[in-house]
Amino acid sequence: RPMQAKPEGCTTMFAGNLNFNIDDDAMKEFFKGCGEVSSIRWLTDKETGDFKGCGFVEFSDPETALDKAAALNGTDLMGRQIRLDYAAPRAPREKSW
Repeated sequence: RPMQAKPEGCTTMFAGNLNFNIDDDAMKEFFKGCGEVSSIRWLTDKETGDFKGCGFVEFSDPETALDKAAALNGTDLMGRQIRLDYAAPRAPREKSW
């Protein structure tokens, strides 16, 4: 499916359809031509802790890195066609205490 428009303040890419053997090093290597990856958040099942095959990649310099990263949408990463999209900025969490 087509990527969404880049949201205002976007610093992060969603990465889906990932190989279940992926790790931080493989993701950083995949995006090395885009810019420095500052953090990766892997999505896991809350109950089992199992990896869900997707995550979020944040870049040190999103102004230049995000559009370069978006151009990799649909390319092969560890035998699977990666699905990339711009991630909307997270809303601040309310304190529950």
